Amino acid sequence: MSAATPRSTFYTPSGMVPPTAWILVVTILIPISAIAGMLYSAGIVHVPMVKLRWIGSVGLGWVIGILAAKVCRVGKVRSPLFTIATVTLGFLVAYYSAWGIHRTLLVLGKVNAANPAMFALQGFLPNEIASWMSVLVKNGNAEGITGFALIVVWLIELGSIAYFTKSSFETVWDDRPFCEACDQWNDPAESLLQLPVSPDDPAWQSVREGWLDSIRKLKIKENANETVAVTLSSCPHCDRSHFLTASGIGWQTNAAGEAKFIETKIFQFMSVTPAQITELKNLSELLDEAYQELNEEPDEPDEPDEPLVSEQA
Repeated sequence: MSAATPRSTFYTPSGMVPPTAWILVVTILIPISAIAGMLYSAGIVHVPMVKLRWIGSVGLGWVIGILAAKVCRVGKVRSPLFTIATVTLGFLVAYYSAWGIHRTLLVLGKVNAANPAMFALQGFLPNEIASWMSVLVKNGNAEGITGFALIVVWLIELGSIAYFTKSSFETVWDDRPFCEACDQWNDPAESLLQLPVSPDDPAWQSVREGWLDSIRKLKIKENANETVAVTLSSCPHCDRSHFLTASGIGWQTNAAGEAKFIETKIFQFMSVTPAQITELKNLSELLDEAYQELNEEPDEPDEPDEPLVSEQA
């Protein structure tokens, strides 16, 4: 396997934020987040059930997280700071809008407002929201919860929406590399190798430094609860943007006997050449052949860990 370059390079986002991204934030993210927040508020007002409040939190977070990820993807955002700001903005707009419309939804039909539209708009003023929250704390909400208990409910609700917004955003936003030369996102990562080795094997250090030949020196771990998955993300239009990621995956048991799935990044988005990719695929074929031979051989006494592929392979 080629090891002509004993120095690795890794993908780093350029930090670019195209004008399209700003336009999408203003015309798509903010209006839809505001509408989603008001619909959420209408749901919990007209069907005042605690269970519905939590279901609504999931739905609102899901909408905002996915929307923010799509805006950043379509807008070709390569700035991590901008992506964080985008999802945070969507969350804040939705939650603020939910409170802004809350008073109107509850009391508009019960008060004699000379100008209903103005009454509704006034509900979005920060001081009006604060005043309305004070009224609810004192008199109780639709479920009859008052005082500090109501504040706790609001904080849990806020945390739930924030959590589901973050989770849905991370699910859709897979943080793949961007090919600056083609002005195009790389394809999603595809599986290249599945290695029965430990992510803590010392040979990984040499691999991180660019010596891909060192993969052959990794020690096979038989009957292990962890493996290493090697994935590749490539530009669909050129041969200049290929990035390799290696992750240790498996189950670990804590002192209480509880099993937990663990994923550990060994390295992420290391640049590789088409020739190196070809040789890694050849290695994958060699491993498949080795597995078939092992399955055909009778069981033998355990021996010390051996290299993944012999030096003669």
